[in-house]
Amino acid sequence: MYEQPPGGPQYPQQPPPGQPPPPQKRKAWPWVLLGCGGAALLVIILGVACTVSLFAGGAGQEPTGETADDAGGAESVGVGEPGTVGQWEVTVSGIETAATYGDEFSQETAQGEYAIVDLTVENTGTEATTFDSSAISLVDSEGNTHSSSGSLAADSLFLEQINPGNEVSGSVAVDVPEGTEITEVEVTDTLSTEGPLVVEVD
Repeated sequence: MYEQPPGGPQYPQQPPPGQPPPPQKRKAWPWVLLGCGGAALLVIILGVACTVSLFAGGAGQEPTGETADDAGGAESVGVGEPGTVGQWEVTVSGIETAATYGDEFSQETAQGEYAIVDLTVENTGTEATTFDSSAISLVDSEGNTHSSSGSLAADSLFLEQINPGNEVSGSVAVDVPEGTEITEVEVTDTLSTEGPLVVEVD
């Protein structure tokens, strides 16, 4: 039998006739890359799920150790109790109704009836401030909000300037439908980021 001399060209050995060729080795790196990609995707999904769960769990919880006032919400008081919004300390002493508002020189007639709010406003800040009757709005038993026009000539608190430490008393009239049941008086200071002062009416 002819033997190939040493140093000559080498050829791969062929399997004997009738014997199947040996299986070729499959490359492993595609599977490694696929496994790494799947692991990274799983980490991302778990991170998103944890973030969503964290925000959803904290959304409905009240701030620990804080009241609505501490969190910047609206302060709520009753009639006859002082409450603060911005640099105003406001006390609502009562509400009455009338078909007309004012005196013999400047009398206004309501479309429905006037809800007349009697109140005292004190400037607790360090600079002069102007209180306007348009800061007052009323909420009825059905949740409707009724705003003061801020332009009634009879309003004694129309564009009233108050110096620091001073207080003024007066009334503001809001035109509401006859028979309206007022449940809240809201006082808003447009120069403040605080929520309105809410005065609950029994």
